[in-house]
Amino acid sequence: MQTPDTQSEIDRLAACGPLRTWSVIVTVLGDFCRSRDQRVGGRELQAVLGRIGLTPASTRVALHRLRRDGWIESERRGRDAAYRLSAMGWRETEAARGRIYATAPPVGTVVHLVLAPPHMAAPDFAAVLPPEAVQIAPRTALLAGAAKTPASGFWTARLEAGAAPRWLAEAVAGPDLREGYARLIEAANAALDAPVPADAVARAALRVLILHHWRRLRLRHGDLPDSLLGEDWEGARARRAVMSALTRFEHPAPGELG
Repeated sequence: MQTPDTQSEIDRLAACGPLRTWSVIVTVLGDFCRSRDQRVGGRELQAVLGRIGLTPASTRVALHRLRRDGWIESERRGRDAAYRLSAMGWRETEAARGRIYATAPPVGTVVHLVLAPPHMAAPDFAAVLPPEAVQIAPRTALLAGAAKTPASGFWTARLEAGAAPRWLAEAVAGPDLREGYARLIEAANAALDAPVPADAVARAALRVLILHHWRRLRLRHGDLPDSLLGEDWEGARARRAVMSALTRFEHPAPGELG
């Protein structure tokens, strides 16, 4: 059984943001299954999801949706079932794994200010920008990476990390994103300050919640905020708290969740 203190840390983490059951299941399978052959038993899955407040009914609906959409596969194990990501689900998860589990931001990535010529219409400018660019004015954008202009006649200038004025920082990482990271930092640090629970399910619940909220926030943006805002912005501080938590709350051993 979890102690009241452990449950308070679980509840605080659960309140950091939305918990869509299907998305949490993808987080669990992507984290617990470290190869395509590994599976998570249905009872183990529900033990963790139930501890964070997700009901068996919502789990059944989410599993049905994930199977229907081709994200997961299941097989019978006696009276139980076991689940793993499908080939498509595994491919999508692997594509994001580098961003989710990276212990540090990309090294050596620089940010460039990109200016379009005055005769270019704003919609035309937006149309030629790469997806990872952040447009901050009708003909002005920021781009992380190599200084490649989207078209001839554009001008680029390199920006120094950590020197952006507040208005520019907010254009790159808006208030909702920053507040989400701030809530995660507070809740993750509270879990790190508390004793490690003896209960394996409680430890797994803490790990899943911290990872899930980090994954949910980190996939909302590319490398630009880290490259421009430096080590003190909320996303960078959240990364440090999350990676410390993942080290402390390790993957459950096979069979440990009951």
